[in-house]
Amino acid sequence: MITIVGGGISGLATALAIDDLARNERMPPPALQVLESTPRPGGKIRSEPEAEFLCEGGPNGFLDKEPKTFELCKRLDLEVLPATDFFENRYLYRGGTLHQVSMHPLQFMGSGLLPLSAKLRLAIEPFISAPNPFPEDESVASFARRRIGEQAFRILIDAMQSGIYAGDPERMSVVSCFRRVVEIEREYGSLIRGMVALMRKRKKGSPTPGAGPTGRLTSFPRGLQQLTDAMAQRLGDRLITNTPVQGVSRGEGGEGYVVHAEGGRDFPSDLVILACPAFAGASILRGLDEELTRLLRRIDYAPMAVASIAWRREQVEHPLDGFGFLAPRREGLRLLGALFTSSIFVQRAPKGHVLIRAMLGGARDENILQLDDEEILNAARHDLAQVLGLRGQPVMHRIFRHEHAIPQYNVGHGRLLQSLDDRLEAHQGLLLTGNAFRGIGVNDCIVDAGLMAQRALKALGV
Repeated sequence: MITIVGGGISGLATALAIDDLARNERMPPPALQVLESTPRPGGKIRSEPEAEFLCEGGPNGFLDKEPKTFELCKRLDLEVLPATDFFENRYLYRGGTLHQVSMHPLQFMGSGLLPLSAKLRLAIEPFISAPNPFPEDESVASFARRRIGEQAFRILIDAMQSGIYAGDPERMSVVSCFRRVVEIEREYGSLIRGMVALMRKRKKGSPTPGAGPTGRLTSFPRGLQQLTDAMAQRLGDRLITNTPVQGVSRGEGGEGYVVHAEGGRDFPSDLVILACPAFAGASILRGLDEELTRLLRRIDYAPMAVASIAWRREQVEHPLDGFGFLAPRREGLRLLGALFTSSIFVQRAPKGHVLIRAMLGGARDENILQLDDEEILNAARHDLAQVLGLRGQPVMHRIFRHEHAIPQYNVGHGRLLQSLDDRLEAHQGLLLTGNAFRGIGVNDCIVDAGLMAQRALKALGV
């Protein structure tokens, strides 16, 4: 019996990946069960109707660049919903104004996004020597200052990492968060030289990945929760909800494991996969291995409040002709940024209305959840009114709270993962997966689920 602890995207995807791998190997699927502590599967993925609107409480979708995700959607007979062309337009708030961010180098340098001094510093980036030897790891802030200078870091990189990780760039690991950027510096000695070389390769037809995230945002007609609901339905009674796991111990005679759940329920298991958040895994393993517990507790999480707010179209001055906007910390907004939800997925709001999703909190605003819902709403409305020219009262709002929203890949994260792997060698048949380790996005979790399935069947000798 394989027991997977955690019925979020990682646990569900791992269970289905084990089924698929066994089927591809022409063997009967091994017995498995997924234990979820709450009444509903899906973790932070929540798509909730509110009046005639559809609000996403967690991730807003996934980028269409990962074949594994589309293969899963096809197996589940899910109709995907790509974002509109507005997805290509990005805004950044600086100096009291929204600036459109162009990916074209000449247009970018000609825009008013960066002051002249920052543009001059950016222009000499190809002549800035790379370190010798390269550091094993460094913070996002340190890397950005070395390559593009203080001002460009404060304006561009600070906002970008906040939009992805809601983290503190002085602490976050550039190797773990933006590995491709590090690889470009190490290969070409310069980010600009590297990106120019990659652009040339792509023009010649080479499928070479760029420096940043690529692909179009994609979801489903009834929201991202359609994916986890379909996965849960496929698992059927092998998914057991309302089952908080309290611990794991060795089985009788040291063979296998026993998963101990609330209410005195025990689940004898040949193999255990923890697909829960790192802090939950630490608590579960405290009676089995104190060192694993200590290592898992080193993974921090940033809190987050998500405010989905709707207005009548005439109440919003800005055309909302884009994906949304991000804001550097120095601009004085409490918002990390906002998505123009009904612009990128028009089905999310009724005609004549707009739906905006505001994100607040993160590693540099850890007190956000001390506010009540009305205070969070007012903070979001204040900043959105300043940026987008909003007037009057919203027609709908929905607040989502996440005490442990996004795992923080801080400096040394790679070494921490190696320490975890080393320690797990003493516990054959115990595996860890989830967004705390090798990627925070939906695509990352699905790819890692495939790797876990391979390791699980190998550990069982299948």
